Amino acid sequence: MSGGSKIDILTRVEGHGSVELIREGNRIVDARLQLHESPRLFEALLIGRRFDELAEIACRICSICSTVHKVVALQAVEQVLGVLVSRQTGLLRELAVQGGQIESHALHIFCLALPDYLGVGGFPGLAAVAPRELQRGLRIKSLGNLIQETIGGRAIHPFNLLIGGVGTAPTADQLQRLADELAAARADTAATIALVAGQQESLLPLPALPACAVAGGPPLFGDHLETATATVISAAAAIEWLNEQIEAHTHAKVSRFDGSSTFMVGPLARLTLNMPPDYADHVRNAPLSSSLLARAIELQQAVTRAALLVEQLMQDGLRPEQRELIAPRAGTGTALIEAPRGTLLHRYTLDQRGICTAANIITPTAINQAAMEQSLKALVAIMDGADYDQVKNTAERLIRCFDPCISCAVH
Repeated sequence: MSGGSKIDILTRVEGHGSVELIREGNRIVDARLQLHESPRLFEALLIGRRFDELAEIACRICSICSTVHKVVALQAVEQVLGVLVSRQTGLLRELAVQGGQIESHALHIFCLALPDYLGVGGFPGLAAVAPRELQRGLRIKSLGNLIQETIGGRAIHPFNLLIGGVGTAPTADQLQRLADELAAARADTAATIALVAGQQESLLPLPALPACAVAGGPPLFGDHLETATATVISAAAAIEWLNEQIEAHTHAKVSRFDGSSTFMVGPLARLTLNMPPDYADHVRNAPLSSSLLARAIELQQAVTRAALLVEQLMQDGLRPEQRELIAPRAGTGTALIEAPRGTLLHRYTLDQRGICTAANIITPTAINQAAMEQSLKALVAIMDGADYDQVKNTAERLIRCFDPCISCAVH
């Protein structure tokens, strides 16, 4: 007797999805991931819009990672228009992106993933058994929000990041506050790594997946993709290599990587490709077998990088932003960036009036679908003979390791 059972609602993830477990008799023999949140059609919505509207609309794809969507959209449009930004603008944008990294990683570690390790069902249980740890996580998250508010004007859907620059540069006092808050956060991030490294990992080891990440620029930025298989893909060729396909079981397009392999993106992928020497002891003491440790390490990296960016801005001295009048022109621009959950791509084509005639956005969770499903199938094979509830709970926890943003995936 064969059949299927669904984990109808994946909990502690952003958006709506499910896992279908396939039975033969009493055995679970297969699994399939389904992202069933309704398609949101952002790419179609952008057609016919002016060049100066694209980033404003595109950043509404997600609230958690709206800043990184805004920055990568601006970069793609600026490529078409031939706009070069100042050093100050570049540093401010990078700082805003690091703020988003801090906010998102703190949210995942303390509110979405840590309950799995402490044996509680969610946020209320975490507040009961680990109130100090939760307070630490909320402090770090609020720091990420503060950075985005200071640079972008608000933490969600920033309005101060514009084509060619920023509307208003932060004041020296605002930067000094960020410097003080970032210095204080170093102890919190060190404690977070120690906390995560000390947790007992109960997920069974699964076959490793090759990694893919953006490279060629400052941390999280770049102009090409690099992979663990030594493949290098330019930004212009990335859409074709990612090879998105429409498939019946999900409302998000699935990357098939030219049919050659399955790749993962995100914190674990980034550290697999570029592990800083400073973190070698952490890896030796707690092997990098889970994405939670990767996020904790990246959280500390983001705080360190943000502090350096603030220091550079203060040393340079803040200047009023001078944005030139921008003339529309025709062309196509493709930009890559690392969002908290992995590689993010925006491509726009404009006509001579600066009107968008084509838009393509590829998000980390859409890219990771194949990796998540392959990992699910491997998990089912390893757990052959386990009862349904055990497989169900472990499968849901496995999906949370990827920290999917399903709303981004069905954009």
